[in-house]
Amino acid sequence: MLISGICLRLALPSSTPLKLTQPAPTQSILLLPLDSRPVCSTMVQKLGTLAGLNVILPPKACLDNYRTPSDKQKLLQWLQTNQAFYDYSIISADNLLHGGLLAARMNTAAPAEEDALLEQLRQLAPKKQQAVFSVIPRLLVSDQLLPDRWYQYQLMRYSQLADMVRITGSFALTQELRRTEAKIPPKVLEKYRSRYQQSDRFNLGLLRLAADNRQITFGQDDASPIGLPHASAVRLQSGIAAQQLQQQAQLTYGADEIAALLLTRFYLQQNGWRPKVYLHYASPQAEGLDMPYMAVCVGAALRNQLQLIGATEVTTPAAADLICYINCGNDDFLPSAKQAQELQEMLDKGYRVALVDSSANFEAKELLLPQLLANDIQINKLAAYAAWNTFSNSSGTALAQGLLFCGRLRQLQAAGAAADQLAALYAANLNFTAERILEDYYYQKLVHPPLRKTLEAFGTDPVDLDNEEKTSTEQYIQKRLSLQAYKLLHDNLGRKPFYRQNGHSYYLRDLSVGVKLPWARIFEAELQVWTHTGIKSE
Repeated sequence: MLISGICLRLALPSSTPLKLTQPAPTQSILLLPLDSRPVCSTMVQKLGTLAGLNVILPPKACLDNYRTPSDKQKLLQWLQTNQAFYDYSIISADNLLHGGLLAARMNTAAPAEEDALLEQLRQLAPKKQQAVFSVIPRLLVSDQLLPDRWYQYQLMRYSQLADMVRITGSFALTQELRRTEAKIPPKVLEKYRSRYQQSDRFNLGLLRLAADNRQITFGQDDASPIGLPHASAVRLQSGIAAQQLQQQAQLTYGADEIAALLLTRFYLQQNGWRPKVYLHYASPQAEGLDMPYMAVCVGAALRNQLQLIGATEVTTPAAADLICYINCGNDDFLPSAKQAQELQEMLDKGYRVALVDSSANFEAKELLLPQLLANDIQINKLAAYAAWNTFSNSSGTALAQGLLFCGRLRQLQAAGAAADQLAALYAANLNFTAERILEDYYYQKLVHPPLRKTLEAFGTDPVDLDNEEKTSTEQYIQKRLSLQAYKLLHDNLGRKPFYRQNGHSYYLRDLSVGVKLPWARIFEAELQVWTHTGIKSE
């Protein structure tokens, strides 16, 4: 009886299997990513596919692998060989200069290396559009740097005090700055300073390359409102304003999501569409919150990203092409059934909703998704979902997915596409949403924390797995996420149609996931999600 009851509860609505195929991409672009992590590389490819764009990556052998930097010379050769054949290229300067984001945290490039790269970037095909981005170093030094990380707190305090002294000129703060400096070995302090000096020099040189066909974007890796990264950002903003390059150069407040935003900007410009976005906050305080690792508050970060991609903010949901629903759970606010019902009402009105599901303490209870699942909210109707550990990563990914989906839908509808073509787009977007839910929520919030503790309890370093440990860990994660995918399908995604047209309803019939660890650590997982669709006349 118990088994029968479970099967009855999990039974999906009947539907006839249907093979849906998206139209072939109409245009190809190049992406030289920040590094090889899936969120910087293959995820951008998948977003491109949603928009009908073929995103071409460098050969995997040229890219970094955790502590092994990219082959910078081979990456440059790949770019020089291929860039002239494509109308648009997204280029990470950090990968070409350092060999990836992690390598950028470990190394300081010499002036000769910077100058050589700037000249090589200048010589790329001038008539082809290029979006070059560079990231200001993060506030905290890398955990792999020894003995530097032993002075992590003192270096952070020094960075913040140095910036406050720059702003205020306070004698008392200057005295505290000197006392903090005295606690740090001179070589460690000089190395920390040199990272920002090198970054400033290179980025100001990069700014001189800004032109109509070469757009420059500067990001900030894990920052705070005050510190040396903030001082670097101020210098860049001053340089942009002084040279009147606001149309050719921009500053944004993240790193991993920059390529996805630049892809979105290109798509919107190509289609001459300036979408309207309504920002809706789950709590009144959310707009002004300073989330962890962010240089600006939530509202400022969102408006910056809208400006970067060329979208406009509107004041009513009815006027919007996309509603960005922002949850920022923290010690003072936990989302509830009230917010879940509010989101459902938006979906019932036919609004396209992208959910930015953020948590200050990286805990599942601070996310809105558990409330959506508990209250049977139809999350297969979401235009986008993201719940990364950093707010700008989440908002950038959700905006990119939501606007690319809405833009592609707009395109197909204008071209008079058949119902199955539209259904294929909805199904592909749901596939992407399911992948984000499985990674951002199930893996990062439910599987990763206890897995880390278990590995440490057995003497295994979760950020330095050997081959055997990596294989067994992947098998464990695979089992856990396969079960979660089954539950997600049968408890929510497959229970109601994700699209209706001409008396036909389209259902998700199957959802499965493949998992591997891209690097020898458990911090990120590489997911591949497969879905199957069914159709039912209603």
